[in-house]
Amino acid sequence: MPQSPSDATAFIILNPHAAKGKARAAQGAIERCFSEKGYPFEIVLTDQPLHAIGLARKAVLDGYKLIVAAGGDGTLNEVVDGVLRTSREQELAFQDIPIVGLIPIGRGNDFAYIARTPKNIAQACDLIMEQKWLPTDCGEVFGGIYPKGRYFINGVGLGFEPLVNFVASDFKRISGMLSYLMGLLKVMMRYPKPLYVTFESDNGTSACETQQVSVCNGRRMGSMFLMGPEAIIDDGLLDVVYANQEIKRYQILWYAVKFLSGKQIFSPKFSSFRTSRITVEAQGLLACHADGEEISRGCGKISIQLYPASLKFVRI
Repeated sequence: MPQSPSDATAFIILNPHAAKGKARAAQGAIERCFSEKGYPFEIVLTDQPLHAIGLARKAVLDGYKLIVAAGGDGTLNEVVDGVLRTSREQELAFQDIPIVGLIPIGRGNDFAYIARTPKNIAQACDLIMEQKWLPTDCGEVFGGIYPKGRYFINGVGLGFEPLVNFVASDFKRISGMLSYLMGLLKVMMRYPKPLYVTFESDNGTSACETQQVSVCNGRRMGSMFLMGPEAIIDDGLLDVVYANQEIKRYQILWYAVKFLSGKQIFSPKFSSFRTSRITVEAQGLLACHADGEEISRGCGKISIQLYPASLKFVRI
């Protein structure tokens, strides 16, 4: 436990189940990186879903000033939620909230991609020890199983893409890009119909029939898909990218290829806008995730709020 607010001790929350259990093998390498540099650290392992939120919360209350997520996007999401929610409850000024770092040893590592966090464990640890952080936007989503809110750092997906993500997460041994590709093919077997959806945002109210809505702080979701190819993590705005009309089953693979490069935004079947807040209400049930974590397998209304420059995040 740190003895003073200036103590640089790194409190590392490692999810051994990340990347289908492969993350457990990284513990020794992480410990060596910090030990060889003589950098003080404490490492704790999660043992169940949402455990990282509680560990991050306790770390904030115990006075740690550097809290590190070692895992994938889900682990980072939980750490961010624990840090920001507890900091808000404690009414901490921005200068007093902990720095958050990331060692990307998960399945998708989508936020690491946009934050340019090194994939190499030693390089990621070096960056954390240097404490080179930048103010970073974060959001909060309200609805589903989190009516009181769940923080996110990368983005929220509604409709088709969350269905693929949930199926990919359920595979026991398949990980990374292959799990998402297999999930895509499986969801196509029970292809969802479009729903009438209303958007209420900074730009007013609009509506369309859609199967897919992405609300992006970061650019990439699902390990390889650029759902918000022009999103910026410190511009104070969310990029909302959505299908503005039905995408037929036979067309989805064509658009999936476009998602790889972000070129779907040039299609007349997709629209986008920027906003600091949005409420999405559907005449039916939409699956929803935040940073790949389940918000709902089917809900009718979700509200999202962005908090500009709310997090101290270690990045280049």
